[in-house]
Amino acid sequence: MATDLSTPSTPDTAERPLLDTLTAIRTRRAVKEYDPTPIPREWIEELLDAARWAPNHRLTHPWRFNVFMGEGREKLVKARQDAVRLQAQQKGKEVTPEELEFARQKVYSAPVLVIVSQVLSDDPITRKEDYAACWCAVQNFLLAATARGLASYPSTGAWIDQNTIGPVIGLPENEVPVACIFLGYSKAPTAAKRFSWERHTRWFDQAD
Repeated sequence: MATDLSTPSTPDTAERPLLDTLTAIRTRRAVKEYDPTPIPREWIEELLDAARWAPNHRLTHPWRFNVFMGEGREKLVKARQDAVRLQAQQKGKEVTPEELEFARQKVYSAPVLVIVSQVLSDDPITRKEDYAACWCAVQNFLLAATARGLASYPSTGAWIDQNTIGPVIGLPENEVPVACIFLGYSKAPTAAKRFSWERHTRWFDQAD
């Protein structure tokens, strides 16, 4: 019988699925429709523990995880709306109430949002390596979520790229946001959209 990846009727750790690595990789998809059911904190901690095992040159541990759930998500509304205002200003337009309301709703679209941030190194090479390490940590988190029957997707956008979120949540000056992970239960359908590996692979097995 195939593993059921749909939302469990009740959060029960004993009944949670645990997919093998290859299955989790192949079935992970970006999901943007979530059930409002809260996720147990210990489940989130499990995913954060998986994230920290990401490849990391020189073991700088550059990632930081800022978890928002329940009423704590309200702190993110200002950051998201500030980004909308900034984008409108850059385009010479007035922001609309509908755009601000959409920004608010987006923050509450999943029961858990994780802002992954990076501690910046003074060395430009290390900084680049650390950015890659942070995204490796994000991928670990996403795969662990998939393996445990949870839906997720990583997001960037203006509030990350323009860092309207840092001042709102109190990130230190040497720390910048990398991505926002949306996390929750979902029954939304997903579809694979990937080309075969052969299309993107070159083989070198002969000397010139």
